[in-house]
Amino acid sequence: MQGILDLLMSNPLYMVGAGILGLVVLVFLLKKVFKIMIVIIVVALAYGGYLYMTEKDPMKTLQKNLDKGKSTINEIDDATKDIRRETLDKVIDDVDKKLKENAKKK
Repeated sequence: MQGILDLLMSNPLYMVGAGILGLVVLVFLLKKVFKIMIVIIVVALAYGGYLYMTEKDPMKTLQKNLDKGKSTINEIDDATKDIRRETLDKVIDDVDKKLKENAKKK
């Protein structure tokens, strides 16, 4: 890998080629991201239109769905509280051990 990088860096023609290739890849990636964002926006607008046409109170339905998501996040947070605390304690213990070992070495 280092040999390839040295070869590219040593010849200005290779650098220009690599730069152009990088720009082409970047343009293609940005085009894909743009297309995905357009699809997401169209789906969101279609869902909003569907709710508007079928529901008596679409804002209440959207708020209810958003509140469900908040409660799910709170449930996940409560369920993982002990695991996070244990992991944090383990990390603190490991750091203390490393610091003590380094202090003994000096």
